[in-house]
Amino acid sequence: MLRKTTIIMTMIVLVVCAGCQSHAQNRRAAKARWDKTSAQIKLSLAQQQYESGKTNDAKKTIAECISADPQMPQAHLLLGKLLYVEQNVEKAVSEFQMAVELDEELDEGWYWLGTAAEERKQAQQAWLYYNNAMTLKPTKVDYILAVVDAYAAQDKPEEAIALLEQKIEAMPTEVSLKVAAADLMCRLKSSERAVKLYKQAMLMTTDNSDIVESLGYCYMFSGEWSQAAEVFNELVKQSKDDQKNKLYLQAAALCSMNSAQYDQAVNCYGKLSVEERDNAEFWVRMGQAALGAGMIEKALTCGRRALALQPGYADAVALTGCAQYVAGDYAAAATSFERITTDKKNLGFSWLMRARCYERLGQKDRAQQAYKKALELGPHSELGDFLVKGKSIRDW
Repeated sequence: MLRKTTIIMTMIVLVVCAGCQSHAQNRRAAKARWDKTSAQIKLSLAQQQYESGKTNDAKKTIAECISADPQMPQAHLLLGKLLYVEQNVEKAVSEFQMAVELDEELDEGWYWLGTAAEERKQAQQAWLYYNNAMTLKPTKVDYILAVVDAYAAQDKPEEAIALLEQKIEAMPTEVSLKVAAADLMCRLKSSERAVKLYKQAMLMTTDNSDIVESLGYCYMFSGEWSQAAEVFNELVKQSKDDQKNKLYLQAAALCSMNSAQYDQAVNCYGKLSVEERDNAEFWVRMGQAALGAGMIEKALTCGRRALALQPGYADAVALTGCAQYVAGDYAAAATSFERITTDKKNLGFSWLMRARCYERLGQKDRAQQAYKKALELGPHSELGDFLVKGKSIRDW
């Protein structure tokens, strides 16, 4: 009887303990479920705070999120981004690494590891990380372009071009890929292919001013000045941004000068003259354009304006002397060039022009001596070369 009683009591105790243990387990499971749910809610809140620029709030929220569920890869990824924004790159990298360890298929984690490696000038490592991201999301343009840039950083343009061509074939309507390929072609001085790609991209979007601008610079870098001038003049007409308009006008003026479209260059400089009125170098450039266009009085005015702003400015003296020479005032021109015969930049040119002035004035001995000096000094200045080759003074 005693034995039976003992067995019954033992069974009762076991049942009670089992019930307690089961209840405790249920409570732990419920808490774990709540922690995960809470962590997910906090992650969403932290993401919103991050996107709204409330980085301090986002950091506090994401810390609570990780405390609730340390195994959440997206939480470590977001904390890494927040640390990266604060320039705390080492800690950010640790969080990115934790994120991809928890989820090897977290493409954004690999991408951010690539970004951090790129900042630290680790081109090969950046390429590996970016390539992992692209492998996971093969059609994400940001990843493709990151891999292309990583190839370029390693001086592997052929691989970059091959990747872009492959992706363009797979995604023919993706404008940014064509633009990236065109940019790369331009850097490699394959301007014909670059121009073709830029033009294709321009046709694929109405918001194409940035692409048109890139096309203009591509023409510039390849020395196709006339086409470049046309592009920048068109951009001047279309742009409503004053700062960009100024840059486009400067580019259009430069390209017009180099393509001997001097009237057009004068027009561009004229539109810039109010803002640049106190810039002596600007007035010299405008005067050069005017001289090339045969606007002698305007060239003289520009030269004098530059000298008023910067007395003794050798380029302005040279411009004034050339304008005087073309106007037939050889004595005044000779005096101008005599003022800059000690200027290193214009030395040879000044002696050459003195020789021509003396020749026109009938001073043959002085002309012969000046020609000899010019020959000894060798190449002329860039400014002098332009003035000698100017449209209205080629037969000097």
